[in-house]
Amino acid sequence: MAKTQSKSGDGSRGRSSSKKNDGSFIGALKDRPYAAAGVAAGVAAAGAFLWSKRSQIGEAIDSGMEKLDELKAERFGEDKPQSEIAEEALTLKETGAKAKPQGSNQEAKAGAKAYS
Repeated sequence: MAKTQSKSGDGSRGRSSSKKNDGSFIGALKDRPYAAAGVAAGVAAAGAFLWSKRSQIGEAIDSGMEKLDELKAERFGEDKPQSEIAEEALTLKETGAKAKPQGSNQEAKAGAKAYS
Protein backbone atom coordinates (compact mmCIF):
# COMPACT_ATOMS: atom_id res chain seq x y z
CA MET A 1 0.00 0.00 0.00
CA ALA A 2 1.35 3.43 -0.93
CA LYS A 3 2.05 6.00 1.71
CA THR A 4 0.20 9.28 1.50
CA GLN A 5 1.57 12.56 2.69
CA SER A 6 -0.30 14.54 5.24
CA LYS A 7 -1.23 18.11 4.48
CA SER A 8 0.85 19.37 7.40
CA GLY A 9 4.05 18.05 5.83
CA ASP A 10 3.66 19.82 2.48
CA GLY A 11 6.36 22.46 2.06
CA SER A 12 6.76 23.19 5.75
CA ARG A 13 9.82 21.07 6.38
CA GLY A 14 12.51 22.89 8.41
CA ARG A 15 10.34 25.83 9.36
CA SER A 16 9.10 26.56 12.81
CA SER A 17 5.63 27.87 13.34
CA SER A 18 6.81 30.78 15.51
CA LYS A 19 9.00 32.37 12.79
CA LYS A 20 11.75 33.07 15.33
CA ASN A 21 14.19 34.46 12.76
CA ASP A 22 12.42 36.20 9.93
CA GLY A 23 15.66 37.73 8.56
CA SER A 24 14.82 41.29 9.54
CA PHE A 25 16.75 43.69 11.71
CA ILE A 26 14.20 43.38 14.52
CA GLY A 27 14.45 39.61 14.30
CA ALA A 28 18.21 39.82 14.75
CA LEU A 29 17.73 42.03 17.79
CA LYS A 30 15.28 39.57 19.27
CA ASP A 31 17.67 36.67 18.63
CA ARG A 32 20.63 38.45 20.29
CA PRO A 33 19.37 40.73 23.06
CA TYR A 34 22.77 41.06 24.79
CA ALA A 35 24.48 42.07 21.55
CA ALA A 36 21.72 44.60 20.87
CA ALA A 37 22.14 46.04 24.38
CA GLY A 38 25.90 46.27 23.83
CA VAL A 39 25.47 48.12 20.55
CA ALA A 40 22.97 50.52 22.13
CA ALA A 41 25.35 51.18 25.02
CA GLY A 42 28.22 51.83 22.60
CA VAL A 43 26.16 54.28 20.57
CA ALA A 44 25.07 56.08 23.72
CA ALA A 45 28.67 56.30 24.97
CA ALA A 46 29.90 57.65 21.63
CA GLY A 47 27.12 60.25 21.62
CA ALA A 48 27.96 61.33 25.16
CA PHE A 49 31.65 61.59 24.31
CA LEU A 50 31.03 63.69 21.22
CA TRP A 51 28.53 65.87 23.09
CA SER A 52 31.16 66.61 25.73
CA LYS A 53 33.71 67.51 23.04
CA ARG A 54 31.37 69.63 20.90
CA SER A 55 33.03 72.95 21.78
CA GLN A 56 36.49 71.61 20.96
CA ILE A 57 35.24 70.18 17.68
CA GLY A 58 33.64 73.51 16.78
CA GLU A 59 36.83 75.41 17.59
CA ALA A 60 38.88 72.98 15.49
CA ILE A 61 36.56 73.46 12.53
CA ASP A 62 36.69 77.25 12.91
CA SER A 63 40.49 77.32 13.09
CA GLY A 64 40.68 75.01 10.07
CA MET A 65 38.45 77.32 8.09
CA GLU A 66 40.58 80.33 9.08
CA LYS A 67 43.73 78.49 7.98
CA LEU A 68 42.06 77.60 4.68
CA ASP A 69 41.17 81.25 4.10
CA GLU A 70 44.79 82.25 4.78
CA LEU A 71 46.09 79.62 2.36
CA LYS A 72 43.66 80.74 -0.33
CA ALA A 73 44.75 84.34 0.15
CA GLU A 74 48.40 83.32 -0.19
CA ARG A 75 47.70 81.21 -3.25
CA PHE A 76 45.57 83.68 -5.16
CA GLY A 77 47.14 86.91 -3.98
CA GLU A 78 45.40 89.88 -2.54
CA ASP A 79 41.66 90.26 -2.93
CA LYS A 80 40.66 92.86 -5.48
CA PRO A 81 37.24 94.41 -5.67
CA GLN A 82 35.15 93.43 -8.67
CA SER A 83 35.33 96.96 -10.05
CA GLU A 84 39.14 96.83 -10.19
CA ILE A 85 39.08 93.47 -11.94
CA ALA A 86 36.59 94.76 -14.53
CA GLU A 87 38.62 97.93 -15.13
CA GLU A 88 41.82 95.93 -15.58
CA ALA A 89 40.10 93.57 -18.01
CA LEU A 90 38.82 96.46 -20.11
CA THR A 91 42.23 98.11 -20.17
CA LEU A 92 43.89 94.90 -21.26
CA LYS A 93 41.27 94.38 -23.94
CA GLU A 94 41.72 97.90 -25.31
CA THR A 95 45.52 97.82 -25.34
CA GLY A 96 45.83 94.23 -26.49
CA ALA A 97 48.40 93.59 -23.78
CA LYS A 98 48.47 90.35 -21.90
CA ALA A 99 48.16 90.22 -18.14
CA LYS A 100 51.28 89.48 -16.18
CA PRO A 101 51.17 86.13 -14.36
CA GLN A 102 51.00 86.55 -10.60
CA GLY A 103 53.04 83.56 -9.59
CA SER A 104 55.48 81.08 -10.94
CA ASN A 105 54.96 79.98 -14.49
CA GLN A 106 56.37 76.51 -13.82
CA GLU A 107 52.95 74.84 -13.69
CA ALA A 108 52.00 76.19 -17.12
CA LYS A 109 55.32 75.08 -18.60
CA ALA A 110 54.96 71.60 -17.14
CA GLY A 111 51.43 71.37 -18.55
CA ALA A 112 52.59 72.53 -21.97
CA LYS A 113 55.36 69.93 -22.04
CA ALA A 114 52.95 67.20 -21.03
CA TYR A 115 50.71 67.89 -24.03
CA SER A 116 53.41 68.48 -26.65
